[in-house]
Amino acid sequence: MQSSFPLVPSSPTALLWKVSPSSAATADSCRKLRKLHIDAWSRFGSRTIGDDGVLSIATRCAKLQEVVLMGIPATVGSFNVLASNCPALERMAICNTDTVGDSELVFIAAKFTSLKKLCIKNCPISDTGVKSVGEGCPSLVKLKVKRCRGVTKASVCQLKLHRCSVVASIDAGSMIFDLEHDSWGRNVQI
Repeated sequence: MQSSFPLVPSSPTALLWKVSPSSAATADSCRKLRKLHIDAWSRFGSRTIGDDGVLSIATRCAKLQEVVLMGIPATVGSFNVLASNCPALERMAICNTDTVGDSELVFIAAKFTSLKKLCIKNCPISDTGVKSVGEGCPSLVKLKVKRCRGVTKASVCQLKLHRCSVVASIDAGSMIFDLEHDSWGRNVQI
């Protein structure tokens, strides 16, 4: 299938340029886009895309199934547009941003009903955010949390008690633990 999206060299800078906030035309030509991975940092150490870039893509690419946002200063506003316009979104990873904390996870838990896999890496979340994801996200099967120092083992155990079918993998910096359940539904630490 031929796409109207211009060929993009395999360098991260070229990809970032194509999805920059000023390129709404690119989003218009990618309405069938299903996977979007954005790393906001250029090789020169400055941000090349922000929250407004995510808004631009989310408003035009309703078929997104996977979104990876690395270093994007995402807000509840951009998550709201993603939740409203991308109902098939099943996989989301949010990495290396100070703007995604517990309140954003509460929003994600309430609005992303199709979300099956969620990865949060190096964000200022706590047990409150993990608890909200466990109570929301009805389709969730896997939660991965890495380098989020505010998350403790207690919240993961509570998540497993509330939603035993969710596979939770937590690396809180100095402690690593994975919880799964055995064939009788008991929690097993790996």
